[in-house]
Order: sequence, then C-alpha cells, then structure tokens
Amino acid sequence: MELNDVIQFNENHKWCGCFGYIDEVKICGDDVRYMIAVPTPQKGTAFIFVMKSENAIDKIGHTDLVMMKKEDEEN
Repeated sequence: MELNDVIQFNENHKWCGCFGYIDEVKICGDDVRYMIAVPTPQKGTAFIFVMKSENAIDKIGHTDLVMMKKEDEEN
C-alpha cells in the first residue's frame, strides 16, 4: 500500500467498517507503519496508526483529494 490509498478497517481492528486514507508510511524495522487519516463529521480528522503485520486494513482504491500538509503550506 502507498500514500493516498483509500482503505477500510477490517474485523481485525476496533475501527472495523470505517474508511480512511493512508497519510504517511514509515518503515519500522521489518514492518511497515501506516498513519491512516479518518475524517469524522463535525469533529475533524482522526489519525490512527496501524502496522502492516496487524492485517487490519484493506485497500479500496486511491484518492488525490487529501488534506494539505503543513510543509506544503510553506511553499
């Protein structure tokens, strides 16, 4: 999986059924850590970390419409 992939949390995660997108990918030793952005109505965006080894997310598609990052605002 890669940045901006749209995902759905599966039954291996407490956010089961929720949709989000991959906002950040980090290599952690032999594993990969994903930061998932989950927009929540009238409350902003929740950021949830998931390890690839947890097998807790399924790729649904890809999006280019994502939140602007702070480093993008400076340019």
